[in-house]
Amino acid sequence: MRYIGMKPLRPAAALAALFCATLSVSAQQSITERFSRFLTEPHGYVAYRTADPIRIDGVMDEPSWQHAPETELFMDISGEGFPTPKYATRAKMLWDDDYLYVSAVMEEPNVWANLSQRDTIIYYDPDFEIFIDPTGDAHHYYELEFNASNVIFDLFLEKPYRAPRRTYVQFQWNCPGLQSAVKVNGTLNNNKDTDKGWDIEVAIPRKAIAQEFDNVLQAGRYLRVGFSRVEWQTECDKSGRTFRKKGADGKYLPEDNWTWPSTGMIAMHMPERWGYVYLSDVKAGRGSELFVYPSSRPIEKLLWAMFYAQEEHMRQSGRFLDNLEAFHLTADELALLPEGAHLKVETLSSRYLITVETGSLKISIDEEGRIWKTDK
Repeated sequence: MRYIGMKPLRPAAALAALFCATLSVSAQQSITERFSRFLTEPHGYVAYRTADPIRIDGVMDEPSWQHAPETELFMDISGEGFPTPKYATRAKMLWDDDYLYVSAVMEEPNVWANLSQRDTIIYYDPDFEIFIDPTGDAHHYYELEFNASNVIFDLFLEKPYRAPRRTYVQFQWNCPGLQSAVKVNGTLNNNKDTDKGWDIEVAIPRKAIAQEFDNVLQAGRYLRVGFSRVEWQTECDKSGRTFRKKGADGKYLPEDNWTWPSTGMIAMHMPERWGYVYLSDVKAGRGSELFVYPSSRPIEKLLWAMFYAQEEHMRQSGRFLDNLEAFHLTADELALLPEGAHLKVETLSSRYLITVETGSLKISIDEEGRIWKTDK
């Protein structure tokens, strides 16, 4: 989510440097080894149907919420090996024919929020963020942000900021029919006492995240969903109000980013790293389903490894790898493909398409990191 105005907060050159530093390893490693931080299995979650009406009031006391499973604890956005978040965060999800429901419980001993105008940069306060890619194409996704005063920033993005051609970001988009409520377990904007934290409950309308005439809320479908929580180092004034803390150089100290799941680096706009949310037809509390990744997951894992390799090669040489042999895929990497699958690479000077064809499916990825799936 890092941006100011219409630009990413972290400049593209800095992101590239960070990416390269993260991937500084031996040239002998396979691409799945080189990019292993970005190829760990994203979390999976089974979202059950609601068994009773959900009232959006910030109090998750309905039986459906009580029976909905919790996500794993949020972790540092960069993944394993980075500090465990100071305060616990967990989320839950439910769905019905009209809404995707999200709730989160966040520990916080000093709940504060200073922003009060919609569509300002809400993560300048501690916030909770929801990212939804309804079709799993790693493009055309939605971002919703909320602070502890329930002030909202919502936007639609055509593609991630990393794409080589400028993305279209619709800041003017206000999620139609969105419902949200926050409950502060303590007192807002008073650092003289100790709070327990704040809870949030959100109902996101199906029609607001539909693309064309596609019904994205159907049993058996997968959504790609990411959650982020931003936390700041703070200082307080004499009145008890809290603000972001500045360092000796007068600049704000960096924020913590706690997410579900981790992306592998400080960049939330990596839709391929978000969780798989399976929409179960089972009603909450009336049965259970074991989460299973979609059958295309191994193919997509290899395609993403090849995408990262292309990104790296372009930064280093100014051109894309133009043939399959140049990737030096190992037998283990090729074993990610179903038996009989055909893998091909098509490259122009500034574009490419990598495609896997099986007997029933065709999956491609392009230079902008968009996934294309076609049933044959």
